Amino acid sequence: MSAAPPDSVAAYPEIIVVLGGGMLPDGRPAPATLARGRAAADLARMHPDAAIICSGSHGVGRKPRRSEAASMADLIASEGIDRARIFLEDQSRDTIGNAVFVAERYLSAISPRQLYVVTSPFHLERSVETFRLVLGPAWETLGVASAPAPDDAERAKHERRFLQQTREFLAGISPGEVSRISAKLRERH
Repeated sequence: MSAAPPDSVAAYPEIIVVLGGGMLPDGRPAPATLARGRAAADLARMHPDAAIICSGSHGVGRKPRRSEAASMADLIASEGIDRARIFLEDQSRDTIGNAVFVAERYLSAISPRQLYVVTSPFHLERSVETFRLVLGPAWETLGVASAPAPDDAERAKHERRFLQQTREFLAGISPGEVSRISAKLRERH
C-alpha cells in the first residue's frame, strides 16, 4: 500500500470532525458554530497528527454566502492550526447528513482509525451514535463537547425527539452500510 498524499485525510492517523451549529440570518456563524470551532481547534492542538473535517452547510433557513464548514475552518486556522490539516464537507444540513457526507467524501475509502466528533454538549449523544451507525464498529468514534452556547438549552428541548427520529431513519440498515444510508438520505431530500 502506497503512502497517502499529504493533502489527503488518509495521511492522518486520527480524524476530528466538527459539526456546524447553524448560521445567523445575517450570515455570521451562530454561537454554537463558534463554540464548536474553538473546541475543535483546542482538540487539534492536543492531537497534532489529526486531520480536521469541518462539516455543515447551514442547517435551517436560507443558505448563507459562507457555509458553517468554511466559517469553522477560518476560525480554526485563526487559532493557529495549519490550514493544510483542515478539510471541508459543506453539503450537510443535519446530523445524518454530516455523517453520510463526511463518510462519502473522506472516510469510505480509507482504513478505520480513531475519530473524534466535536459538537455542543446537548448534541453529543445523537452525533456520536449517528456517526457510529453510519461508519460501523471498525471506527473508534469518540465525542468531544464544546463549551455551551447561549441557545443550547432551547435547542436541547428537541434532542430526544431528534435522536428517536435518527434511530427510526437508520433502523433496518446495518452499521457501516454507507451506500444504503446515503441512498435513503437522498430519497428524503
